Amino acid sequence: MNPFVLAAGLLLAGVCVALAALGVIPVRRWFARLRAVPHLFAKAMVLWCVACGTAASGYAMRILSRTGHDPAALLGVILAFFGGELLLMCLKTVLNGNKNRKDDKYD
Repeated sequence: MNPFVLAAGLLLAGVCVALAALGVIPVRRWFARLRAVPHLFAKAMVLWCVACGTAASGYAMRILSRTGHDPAALLGVILAFFGGELLLMCLKTVLNGNKNRKDDKYD
């Protein structure tokens, strides 16, 4: 990565944090909106796992095209890790029977 791009990104992040600390950027309203979103962590984890799996697949294709070596084992381990994360979240949702859900009234 270009060091100038990295420095510009860090500078921009610092300016955003400083403006939030001074109260120029309404951070409290953002947090209130984020708290209102149901299952935000699960949604973010699904997006993160899909994004990392896509990036790993793209990098595996890059390895294959540049070196000619088959990166199937590396890709299998990475995708198994993120797939396992998604499976654990799915099992947690399915096996969590003590909460009343909206669709429980139709059973």
